[in-house]
Amino acid sequence: MNISFTLVSLFASFTVYLGVALESLRRRDVEQTAKVTLVLFAVSAIVWDVILAGWRWNWFGDLALHPDFVARLPLYAALFIAWLFLQLSWVFLRLGGADWRWWTLGGAWLVGAFALDFFLPQLPPVLFSTDSFFIPTSGALSVFITLGWAIMVGLTVVFTRQSYRREHQPLHRNRLSYWVPVLWLIVIGGTLVLARQVALGSFLRLAGAGIAAYVILEHRLPDVREAVRRVLATLITAILMTASYALGFIIVQVGLQAPADYELVIAGTVLALSLVAAANPLYRRVQARVSRWIVKAGYDPSRAVREYSLSISNILDVKQLAQVALGIVRDALGAGYGALFLVDRKRDDSGEYFFWRSVGTMKADAPESGRLAVDNPVADYLFKEYRPISQYEIDLLPRFRGMADAERAWLANLKMDAYVPIYSKGVWIGLLALGPKVSGDRYFDDDLNLLSTLADQTTVALENARLVDNLVRLNQTLRQAYRQLDQANQQLAHLDQAKSDFIAVLSHELRTPLGIMIGYSQLLADDPNFVKDPMYQPLMNGLQKGATRMQELVEAMLDMAQIDLRTLALHQAPAPILPVVQLIVDRLKPALEERQLRLELREDLRRLPEIEADQDSLSKVFHHLIINAVKYTPNGGRIAISGRSLAPGNSALLKPGVEIIVSDTGIGIDSKYHELIFTKFYQTGEVAFHSTGKTKFKGGGPGLGLAIVRGIVEAHGGRVWVESPGYDETNCPGSHFHVVLPLRQAERPVSVEALE
Repeated sequence: MNISFTLVSLFASFTVYLGVALESLRRRDVEQTAKVTLVLFAVSAIVWDVILAGWRWNWFGDLALHPDFVARLPLYAALFIAWLFLQLSWVFLRLGGADWRWWTLGGAWLVGAFALDFFLPQLPPVLFSTDSFFIPTSGALSVFITLGWAIMVGLTVVFTRQSYRREHQPLHRNRLSYWVPVLWLIVIGGTLVLARQVALGSFLRLAGAGIAAYVILEHRLPDVREAVRRVLATLITAILMTASYALGFIIVQVGLQAPADYELVIAGTVLALSLVAAANPLYRRVQARVSRWIVKAGYDPSRAVREYSLSISNILDVKQLAQVALGIVRDALGAGYGALFLVDRKRDDSGEYFFWRSVGTMKADAPESGRLAVDNPVADYLFKEYRPISQYEIDLLPRFRGMADAERAWLANLKMDAYVPIYSKGVWIGLLALGPKVSGDRYFDDDLNLLSTLADQTTVALENARLVDNLVRLNQTLRQAYRQLDQANQQLAHLDQAKSDFIAVLSHELRTPLGIMIGYSQLLADDPNFVKDPMYQPLMNGLQKGATRMQELVEAMLDMAQIDLRTLALHQAPAPILPVVQLIVDRLKPALEERQLRLELREDLRRLPEIEADQDSLSKVFHHLIINAVKYTPNGGRIAISGRSLAPGNSALLKPGVEIIVSDTGIGIDSKYHELIFTKFYQTGEVAFHSTGKTKFKGGGPGLGLAIVRGIVEAHGGRVWVESPGYDETNCPGSHFHVVLPLRQAERPVSVEALE
């Protein structure tokens, strides 16, 4: 009978452990380290059960082993299983991967025990003795093995207790709750094996291994607290119904006073039917009461949805929306804390990502905003699945194991328990993140369904608040940009003023030495000795030409400085247009002939009335305009200067005046540069390819000519602008510079000091 029982026990153990090993190998949704450790635990348990049964019933023949070693085999089995269970617990508790400290400790202890057992025959039979006490050597070895088992079990208990106390998420705590009976079964089973109750100890260890395999291989575990509530509600209901039935039956018996049998049967039947009718309502009431006792929970989903919709419908401020929405969720579900995130899809150098921007929270410190790459498993789930997700699933399910360490750490630091996405027209725009409930309970399926409904109700309000928030943020950005732009403009104004001051000082400083150079060069040019010598004549011409060119540049810089500083002195007098223009043309005849350019003065210039202007300044205006036309007109081109009188009320000046137009058949000007060319120091080409030349085709200059033109014209109360179809060096569309000047200058008020 004992052999049959042993065989049955061995067969059951072999079947269960083999099933655990095969199921572990088959499952692909289990973490690899946990799978390998569970398989090793199951196979090792099978091997030890076979060894123990074989040596107990002499299945291995006449293999010679010391009887004491055979007697200690259960101790070795208990130590080995406790060692493997420590590794399995370490992995299950998510304390890390395989830790070689515990592998080394258990392996060293086993090797030490086997080594002592091997040398035991050479040791004295008594390890220590006194007159009243002695320690046998074999007993000391058993104590050594038992101590190793106790250390392994003690470490497992400590790690399990620490993990349970440290874990704050209900789903993880629920999972750890299943490990407590596993631990007790393994500990009690090992204790019985050490006490030589091998059969019962192996059975308890087998039960513990079966529960451990279920907990490790199954992620969605029934809720322990809910099971306790149901069992307690059922038990209380049964007690109340039994007591009611008994009390009712006693009352019937007393009331009928020895009734006939059929009357008693009818009364019992009526009482039973009454209790059956009351059973279901009674059970619901008891369950609700028990739920309030245990978790202080209970809410009306329809009322919560109605209150939520009415509360958030007219909110446009995203922070206020977050406070109201999270407050209702807290009151309904008992969430300890939570946060509302706006989700934006962005792109940078690292690629596309979803940016979670925290806009409201129920805690004093707002959660840190962060980002998840588009290919992140959690982001992919929330973007595509349209369902909530828990941190428990993120931590355990294989779908989410490919996350980057930084992203996983950021999610873990949020310390949230559930994430509920918010969508608008199929686009993921927001997220409700909720921490654990104050009661310590988990979020059940009904809770998640309610949260999904509330998230759907949030869509319109969040979209409106999101638009308002974006406008507010845009306005803040614009205001900041305007402030920065104003500061930049002030800095540019200071720089421009400093540059103008520098130009004014430099032009004044250069005029004195330049005048000396021109004077001495003129003396040398008038010296008969130098004039007669042909070798010096080119030197004198070059010196005078360079000095004259430098004088023109200095005069231009001085004019620009006076324009910038508004110190340009205009000597108003009647000034005819044609003689001024004709004088400039006469000076440029050599350059026009050299470039084969034809300059035409139209007849309408002669009919222009005299204007009130500074003739010297006016001469500079037409000088720069004609020079500009010469430089940007290819050889063989034409330049035309025309004019017309402007009647009062004209669109260009609004008072009587004249308009002079300098036209050319040059390369033209791009429309986007029509204003820029009138700014000082502006260069049309690249500075690196600057080519100095007063009348050379596309020759460069200091970039002051057209700026001086605008400054002088505006100082006279006029306007200047350019018209050109565009830039084209092949077809040469040409340009037309318009100068509008009033006939009479406005009378300036004269101060008393000036009259005196």
